[in-house]
Amino acid sequence: MAQPPMPPPQPLAFPEATQLKYIDGAFLTDPLVTTAYDYVVKTVRPELLNLRPSIQNSFGNVTYPATQAPETAFCHWGIETQCVRRTATNDFKADILTCPGAGQWGLTYDDGPNTQTTPGTPQLRAALKTANLKATFFVLGASVTLAPAELKATYDDGHQIAIHTWTHHPLTNLTNQQIVAEVKYTERLIYNTIGVLPTYVRPPYGDIDDRVRAILNALGYRIVIWTTFPDIVRDSQDTITAYQQAGIPAMVQNITKWFNDPATTTRGFISLEHDISNFTAGLSIAVVDAFRTATTNLKPMPVAQCIGEPAYRGTNTTTTAAGAVTGTPFAVTQAGTTPSATTTTKPNGSNANTVSKVLTFSAVLMGVLLSIL
Repeated sequence: MAQPPMPPPQPLAFPEATQLKYIDGAFLTDPLVTTAYDYVVKTVRPELLNLRPSIQNSFGNVTYPATQAPETAFCHWGIETQCVRRTATNDFKADILTCPGAGQWGLTYDDGPNTQTTPGTPQLRAALKTANLKATFFVLGASVTLAPAELKATYDDGHQIAIHTWTHHPLTNLTNQQIVAEVKYTERLIYNTIGVLPTYVRPPYGDIDDRVRAILNALGYRIVIWTTFPDIVRDSQDTITAYQQAGIPAMVQNITKWFNDPATTTRGFISLEHDISNFTAGLSIAVVDAFRTATTNLKPMPVAQCIGEPAYRGTNTTTTAAGAVTGTPFAVTQAGTTPSATTTTKPNGSNANTVSKVLTFSAVLMGVLLSIL
């Protein structure tokens, strides 16, 4: 069975720059989605594809239909049940949960690029440059639509670019076609912007089950969560309002405990931070500044570097001595796939500023609702 074309076809249009809507309608019948979905149907076992989607209660909080088997049967990683696949199967590769080497810190930021707030991604990128650090940025297609120049600047600075879907909806709540669409639209927009195709994806909220795993693996992706072992938990909690109320200095003090944790003398970890708001970006900057003057055995790096697998597909990915992750862009081998200006649909009667405000509002609303989970 031939794999979907690479680079993927240029769609007629891209979804709206909002996290408040599902990808549906004509967006699901575009060849960008249908060619990839046809491949998924022919390569993924029906038993997995036929698992019913979860029911979304509030953003990352989902439940499954009562008629479906217990969540443990199909390994749901969610807020309550953090099941992971530690070993590969015929259906998917193992989840990436940690960096294997002693002191390796898989430094990651979710939800950007964000140029709507100050500080945002540009200021975080400047702090990383001052500290001579490289990281993995899991980006949203909706965010890239609003800040393509910042995505390119992040890539040009040597950071790894990876996928965090288009809308940030929990993937277990979506249909099989919608899961494909979330990834493929983001993938193509990234390609249009920087000329490479990522090989790593992080599901929003960490929400994943074996159906989602199998689909993402069929599309060629490695799935990255973050470290939540009993003795090493590396979630910064930066989007939780209850923690935010303590203020950045108090949160930095908690995170700096990672710097000399005895548990990391023989192994590494992958952290979860964000750059979607002025608070989360500000906290991320403060952590970088604290690390720059700390005495620690930790070695922050992009996830691809610590795992030792290519950051981008179909390229000669290289990691420089300074930790920069780069790739050779795809050669265009098929008609109609040359990168071109992004066409993004907007709500009726709206303009770019309105779309920008919708995305920023949805990000803030997401943080508020997460705080009550």
